Amino acid sequence: MCATATADELRTTLGGPLPDRGGDPHAVIRLLADAGTVGTIASGAYQRAVTEVADDVNLTCAACPGFVEFVERGETEGDQVLVLAERLLAPIVEAKVDALLLGCTHYPYLARTISDVVGRDVVLVSSADETAFDVLALLHDSDLARDGGPGRHRFLSSGEVTWFRDLGRRLLGPELADVEGVRW
Repeated sequence: MCATATADELRTTLGGPLPDRGGDPHAVIRLLADAGTVGTIASGAYQRAVTEVADDVNLTCAACPGFVEFVERGETEGDQVLVLAERLLAPIVEAKVDALLLGCTHYPYLARTISDVVGRDVVLVSSADETAFDVLALLHDSDLARDGGPGRHRFLSSGEVTWFRDLGRRLLGPELADVEGVRW
């Protein structure tokens, strides 16, 4: 899902305003980077999306093994995370990119460390946030959005329910109390 959602977001973002919700609306992406899991980078989803949409954009990809594991242990800052980020993101720093796609839903939890490494002038684009903005727009466009009042949370896991609930509470907060197990 991470690679697909972010690759789809590329199709609507490249060559247009940087999606940082408050930056320069006239800024255009020409040097782009993607930090993702080994599987995501190896899938080629980002490379295909860039080729399809904007052949004048240079893409630098960096696989970031270890980032997910740090986040899932609750270690989102500190010397070990910083050293790993400096090593894995070195090609992105060297490329002097305009924007960096956080190609995994875990990576926004490392945004401060990632920004410290790549530089504060590099716009970080969260695949999770951009996907949520797209879903919200889709709900409004199809008259399926709530008119008001609090929504209802429903959390499903096809994996180990207790592990998912504990991790979810640590990352998302106490509202992630009930998790339903599902089989695919």
